[in-house]
Amino acid sequence: MPAKKIVLGVVAAVGLMLFLFPLVSSMLQKTQGVEELTGSLRTSFEPTALSQTRTDMDTIQAMADQLQTETLPALPGALAMTPDQFQSYMGENFPQVTHGVGQLDTILPKFQALVAGLETQAPNFRSADQIPTNFLPSATVPFLFYVPGAVLFLVAGGALIRGDQRRTSLARAALLTATTVGAVFIIAPLLLSVPQKAHATDELTGAFATVFTGEGAAAVRADMNVIQDMSDQLQEQTLPALAGALKMDTAQFQNFMSQNYPDVATGVGALNTVLPRFQGLVGGIEGNVGSFQLASSIPTSHTATTTLTLWFLVPGAVLVAAGVLGLALREPNRSPQPRPRESSLAVS
Repeated sequence: MPAKKIVLGVVAAVGLMLFLFPLVSSMLQKTQGVEELTGSLRTSFEPTALSQTRTDMDTIQAMADQLQTETLPALPGALAMTPDQFQSYMGENFPQVTHGVGQLDTILPKFQALVAGLETQAPNFRSADQIPTNFLPSATVPFLFYVPGAVLFLVAGGALIRGDQRRTSLARAALLTATTVGAVFIIAPLLLSVPQKAHATDELTGAFATVFTGEGAAAVRADMNVIQDMSDQLQEQTLPALAGALKMDTAQFQNFMSQNYPDVATGVGALNTVLPRFQGLVGGIEGNVGSFQLASSIPTSHTATTTLTLWFLVPGAVLVAAGVLGLALREPNRSPQPRPRESSLAVS
């Protein structure tokens, strides 16, 4: 078999591989998952949102700390109860508050870790959100394989099956196309920082891998429900009851709390704005478990996202080598067939 045919066969095979790769790996569905995930969480990673989330977290943490260390220990004396009597009173009348307060030391560190994760991973999110570029959506990535793969397979395959008269020009076009596509596959990912973006994606998905699962999302939701139930009962029942027991009206009780327990007063006053924001964050986790799993399985569920770079560089190098080699090869010389001599008739 002529060497040029072998080269054209390699080009056609690489083209077919590039075309099939997104189909076999379900990349179109996965990149749609990336679009849904980044679209849903993009606002949460904006600097202003991160700053607000940190402020909210600090407010709740300060409230919880002062509530546990100062306010609750002081209330039994103010109410003329022993600590055991006060604990029994709270448990019988305000079980959700009692349960919530008892869980604060377990729940709040989880939310602290979540908020810290958002802050730490914000640069990685912004980098991953720019795959392949900051103006092209992630859903275009499969077509970066579909289109070149189809063109290479058709042109190189056509050169292989064409007759001798048109094979040379079509083969040359196929080899030039292979060289060009190969060079683009090598240069473009490097210019667009695809290796760095893919690494950022791996860092991001690794950091939230345990959160964006069915069990992880259910655990965050359960913790959020405990905090929400505690907040509702605290505001609607517990604080009014304590004010009554201390023989204070609402204004007097609020003034008392502000003077003696300012962190608790500030936290309670902010609950109705802070908790809805955390509810939105928890809802974002619940609603994106499937999208996260799709995004974290690019290119496959068993390989890191950084291997996607190899799917550009390796085929690119093969195409450049094949194209250059094929263009350097000469067609074997074909000896011209002797034309039969025309016989002449002698005229007598």
